[in-house]
Amino acid sequence: MSSTTERNKRLVHEIFARVVNGGDANAAAEYYQDDYIQHNPGVAQGLAGLQTLIRAMHASGNPMHAEIKQLIAEDDRVWAYVEWSGGNAPPGAPRLKYCVEIFRVEDGKMAEHWDVLQFEPGS
Repeated sequence: MSSTTERNKRLVHEIFARVVNGGDANAAAEYYQDDYIQHNPGVAQGLAGLQTLIRAMHASGNPMHAEIKQLIAEDDRVWAYVEWSGGNAPPGAPRLKYCVEIFRVEDGKMAEHWDVLQFEPGS
């Protein structure tokens, strides 16, 4: 495996620890390009859109938490299979449970993101 591929995997681990689970939305600027392309229509484009999402995930007393179950990388792409917990879904609403996060890394920063989401039924 190339050193770039290993570096990209480490980058994803750092992002999940510090930004996603740590809630440090300002630190996202160290990891993401300003013109970061977001393919999830529920999240605004660019670094600012991502920072808004991170702040929302940590706005309650029960922040969302991601656990990487599997991480695969090849060249400039990284795939993370993630289990989610926490968060405050409205009663009866489905909750995010698992997803596959796909990242494209460019010049050592996140340049693009796709995801495939799996929800569990609301209670």
